[in-house]
Amino acid sequence: MRRSYAYWSLVLLFLYYNVDRWTPLGNWKGEHRWPVQNVQSSLDILVGVVLLGAIVSFRTDFHPGMILGTALLALQTYFHLQAWWLPYFRGVTSPRAIAFHTQFLEHTQVLPTFGNHFPPDAEHTFIDFFVFPAFFFCLVATARRLFGRSPQSSAS
Repeated sequence: MRRSYAYWSLVLLFLYYNVDRWTPLGNWKGEHRWPVQNVQSSLDILVGVVLLGAIVSFRTDFHPGMILGTALLALQTYFHLQAWWLPYFRGVTSPRAIAFHTQFLEHTQVLPTFGNHFPPDAEHTFIDFFVFPAFFFCLVATARRLFGRSPQSSAS
């Protein structure tokens, strides 16, 4: 798999993430007016900077940046699996987990709720639509680049 898959998946993730986090998208994420009330703005700025660093690293074949970007995508993938997907497939029973998940039910939904299985809202479903492939492509590209593929065979 070429580095360009990793590069373009990061570009798409960066674009979606920033539009999503800084634009009032109505019920998509429960934000209806400017300025967006982004309670995690510092984290979102950090994520944007990290994604830009990863984009540049995969474009320029900067190995430490590729490794760091892939590691941080792995961390984001882990957190999203723990926060959204495992609770959806397993169901939730604690009052705290139920309260967390029910607060998103007024947002746009693309997956069904059944019993105590609360889906991620559309915002997080689509973030993961970009995060999971980006992590996969970056992991493969980084592994191939570091463990035996020549620069010519992985050129963008």
